[in-house]
Amino acid sequence: MALIFCSHCGKQVSDKATTCPHCNAVLQAGQPQVQPQTAQQPFQQNTNATQQSVYVNVPGKQSNGIGTTGLVFAILGIFLGWIPILGWIIWFFGALFSFIGLFKSPRGCAIAGFIISFIWVIVVVFVVGSIGAFSLFN
Repeated sequence: MALIFCSHCGKQVSDKATTCPHCNAVLQAGQPQVQPQTAQQPFQQNTNATQQSVYVNVPGKQSNGIGTTGLVFAILGIFLGWIPILGWIIWFFGALFSFIGLFKSPRGCAIAGFIISFIWVIVVVFVVGSIGAFSLFN
């Protein structure tokens, strides 16, 4: 089986083919074939075609600024929460902003900040309870 070149698009096709598989042009037995040098040239098909624009809607990155702020305050609240009044205010803002951020999308940072805020509360209750229990028995 020999390969020939389509006289319409210049691509290689089988000598047994009756139509070109690339451009669907009808191949005739006596039709002159394009030389391989010509086949390397760029092919322009249907130069009268109208150009159409295709618009693709790509969603941008979403962010939840209030939820991220809540996460930052919650993490700061862990480290500064042991400082009276200042630490408590930071913790409160972390819990508040994280709670508000739960109602916006994406929720990842808001959920993390909310959980961290209340883990801190559990730790404080445990520490204060331990100190109180220790002072009762001594």
